[in-house]
Amino acid sequence: MTSDWKNYKKNICERIEEKVLGFSINDKKILISAILSEAYLNEKNDYNEQLKKIGVDKSLETIGDYVLDFVIVIDHFAKNSQYTPKQLDDFRQWYGKNSNLHKFSKETLHLQDFILWGPDESAKKKWDQASTEMLANRFEMLVGAIYLDRGIKAVKQFLVNINFYDEIDKFRCNGFL
Repeated sequence: MTSDWKNYKKNICERIEEKVLGFSINDKKILISAILSEAYLNEKNDYNEQLKKIGVDKSLETIGDYVLDFVIVIDHFAKNSQYTPKQLDDFRQWYGKNSNLHKFSKETLHLQDFILWGPDESAKKKWDQASTEMLANRFEMLVGAIYLDRGIKAVKQFLVNINFYDEIDKFRCNGFL
């Protein structure tokens, strides 16, 4: 059972590491916590006990939110140190806006394909509901996990790997505000 759990953990982590992050996370438990749904924990599967020990760590969302804001400001200040504090805050608000993060996570990263959803969430495609920002929260949880595991440089690299700023800017060009 232990080797089965290790293989299971490896498989779910490798998918998101290869297809979304572009690098591996050392602490697989923190990555699983970022992609694990509470509803998934309520379902019977072979690894419930191990997954419940890991749990869903909502503090990753808060950490990811702050880290993302910080990186957005630092990246734009590095491009032009003449930006005013107001302009830097405008960048932070635009790139960190939950509706933008949700749309980006859904349409560009297809993050919904990597989250361990409960069957009801999957069947109803909860991430498609107009009022939800579930994927924005999951994106921030991923950023938090990356930061805690690999540091600020890895978060910056992740944003480069996924072409974050250019993809979010396309929303403005396409009239999504």
